[in-house]
Amino acid sequence: MNFHSLDYFLMLAREKNFTRAAEALHIAQPALTKSVQRLESELGVPLIARKGRGIALTPYGQRLADELQQPLN
Repeated sequence: MNFHSLDYFLMLAREKNFTRAAEALHIAQPALTKSVQRLESELGVPLIARKGRGIALTPYGQRLADELQQPLN
């Protein structure tokens, strides 16, 4: 797990959309997808669920997003 993976996940959690999050991060959408998949694999839990054209955070994803926000606030 690295800082970029966490940063990418946090942007995805904010945007709730892979395309918009990738654009905001100035990376390709497949790179964002791979990063989130790698993070899920490392943590051993699903962080997102696809919902139509967007995503929803799983309870694990919401907890991680909340934990990542605390140091930033």
